[in-house]
Amino acid sequence: MPAAAALFAALGILLAVSAPAGAQATGAFDWKPCSNPEFARWQKIDGTIGPSFQCSTFVRPLNRKKPDGRKVTLAAIRLPHTGPDSAYKGTLFLNPGGPGQSGIGLSDIALLLPEEVRQSFDFVSYDPRGIGASTPALSGRGCNIPKPTRPATGTVDWKKVLADRQRQVARYNALCFKANRSIVEYGGTVDGAYDLDAMRRAVGDEKITYWGISYGTILGSTYAQLFPDKVRGMVFDGNMDPQITLYGISAGSVAPDHSIGFFLQANGLREKFDEVMARLNRGTIRLPNGQRYTRWDVLDTLNDGVDFFPITGDPSWTQAYDAVNNSWTALFGSGAARDAALKALENPEVQSPTTGTAGSHWSAVVCQDFSDRISNSRQQHRLDWITREGPVYGGSLGVDYLTTCNGYEGARPNPVPRPKKFGPPIPGIISNSTRDGETPYQWAVNMARTYPTMRAITIAGGIHGVFGLSQSLCVDTPIADFLVNGTLPATDLGCPYSAPNPAP
Repeated sequence: MPAAAALFAALGILLAVSAPAGAQATGAFDWKPCSNPEFARWQKIDGTIGPSFQCSTFVRPLNRKKPDGRKVTLAAIRLPHTGPDSAYKGTLFLNPGGPGQSGIGLSDIALLLPEEVRQSFDFVSYDPRGIGASTPALSGRGCNIPKPTRPATGTVDWKKVLADRQRQVARYNALCFKANRSIVEYGGTVDGAYDLDAMRRAVGDEKITYWGISYGTILGSTYAQLFPDKVRGMVFDGNMDPQITLYGISAGSVAPDHSIGFFLQANGLREKFDEVMARLNRGTIRLPNGQRYTRWDVLDTLNDGVDFFPITGDPSWTQAYDAVNNSWTALFGSGAARDAALKALENPEVQSPTTGTAGSHWSAVVCQDFSDRISNSRQQHRLDWITREGPVYGGSLGVDYLTTCNGYEGARPNPVPRPKKFGPPIPGIISNSTRDGETPYQWAVNMARTYPTMRAITIAGGIHGVFGLSQSLCVDTPIADFLVNGTLPATDLGCPYSAPNPAP
């Protein structure tokens, strides 16, 4: 599912579909220090890359059936294993989800993995086709869609919001598809699975060891369907339902209500939140710079921030806390405290972002992966259920999920192979939190039903992706043991909530 914030910028133009001059041969890595000038623009896209990481490009045919034709170039990053050669097990590949998330931009999560995993595996992540530092990347008019237009105050007429969104997304998606047709029609998950298998062969691993988060679980399931004999072990983390349809994805719209509720409970903010929302439903806050701070600034900050623990200095929980606490002080406080709270709310990090979920990489991949389309009338009917089940945030996300493929009617889908009943008997672990704010827990249950040879690990909480990210030994120890030694827990496991450590 989509990540909370965009960590990359689209680069390149559609016509630049040939590998850059001097690039290595198709299907080979050439690892160099990321400080090499060749990768300077990656750091501009994805932030500072630590000195121990290595970077490379990886060239693939645009159309795998025409290996001598046009090419795409994937950006890849590696953190070499830290242990002796005798401890080396191979490469652990990560896809961090989205679809549309940059693996380069999230590569620092490798530093959160248990030490025995870092000793035994080279860690490799990458920017999939059309994304981030990979070229060509989706670009042009229509590829970034603004957030849906929602009324600042008063009762929300979600039917009207959806009707406006249907027209807006259809217009933007049609423009983006027209400008990027070739990369879109060869940029779905099936092509991504073939890219992943080519990378497995390039690093010399007989079988793949893979960690997929969110949408990355669909990529992992697709790989398992296509290459069942090439799986050493898989970790599916923050799961999607492997049997899902485009219509079924809309059920994810209600998940933020669960994670937001858990965050408010865990941080003692429920009463303040209810008071803030009751007041902001009637009127906005005027900030010192003249801006108006609305209920959507609070809700969008919460939705974007509470799915991930505040680790490695990540400020998301602090920002979510501040959005509620400072709003309360600005509305009900006085004096210097109120003045400081009003000034703090001018920070863009506690305001609604400019772009929504629909469009660009998300729509491009999803509309390749699923051939079903949702009529506008059926979207309206589904929205009624979403706003009942997710009254806090369901409508905001629902209007995006439901309209994902509006405007993509002319695209030729290349659907992911969904297991008819059970998937192949691959070894692996399915990990999830109970109140995941991106992917409903039921999706993890359905993943476990589909792959009965895998074990499930569940942790109480609301975060999205738990291996390493939850800071829980109850989660990390059995997953590390499986990755390093191939040993699965005897039974499914349940883990208690543990509050995050203070961010350094």
